[in-house]
Amino acid sequence: MTGQELIGHVGATLLDSVWQCALIGLEAACAMIGLRKARPQARYAVGCVHLLLCLLWPVVELAARLHGGAAGASGAPVLVQMLPGVGDAGNRGLQGFLQAHISWLVAGWAACAAALGLRLALGLVWVGRVARVHRSDAHWNAKLATMATQFGITRAVRLRVVDALASPVTAGWWRPVVLVPASLVSGMPPQLLEALLAHELAHVRRFDYLVNLVQSVIETVLFYHPVVWWLSHRIRAERELIADDIAARQLGEPRRLALALSELERLQFSTHHL
Repeated sequence: MTGQELIGHVGATLLDSVWQCALIGLEAACAMIGLRKARPQARYAVGCVHLLLCLLWPVVELAARLHGGAAGASGAPVLVQMLPGVGDAGNRGLQGFLQAHISWLVAGWAACAAALGLRLALGLVWVGRVARVHRSDAHWNAKLATMATQFGITRAVRLRVVDALASPVTAGWWRPVVLVPASLVSGMPPQLLEALLAHELAHVRRFDYLVNLVQSVIETVLFYHPVVWWLSHRIRAERELIADDIAARQLGEPRRLALALSELERLQFSTHHL
């Protein structure tokens, strides 16, 4: 297979992914409407499955094209081949236009995906550097370890205090690390900070930091499709609701978690305002 043929197959797959992801998004929207009164776990599962389908469908189609399957017979996008009411001349004209510009399409997609991939890689490098370089807090590290045991978490969870951070974040790809703003360690009541840490441990228990990494990879590859960003937004929103629910049940004091989130919002507003 020549390089031009490979570019043609990739370009056709990208074009077909536009309507494929749109169909997946339509199905996800209907499911979300039907589950609007269900628990957030159900909507979260629906979002994750459909976001993964947005990646798998084009990947399977590209594999079929590369191996000379039905989709790869002509190399043209399926949508162009199925356009109703278009004569042979018009069809050839549209296909000719796409073939003439397919290299630019693939080059633009590759450049943007590479830039977003570099941004993601730099973010992971930053997290690793923060975990190694930034200071720890012996008291809160011990507290976090005790809470992790209560959550049933057997793997080690590290805590690092970071100056330039707006809110607690759980990150990593293999060993989770909880990044806590220095302003919260020094300015938030201990019982409220403990509630925020419970929220982060809920993410750790569910391996949300790994799911978020997979989300970021899909966003990098399919950055051009609004359905992908909508599904990712819904997944992150439902994930926070699930973590709140787990943390509230583990603490046995939903009101304390609510107060902690309210205090966090107040501190963030004050910092941004200044």
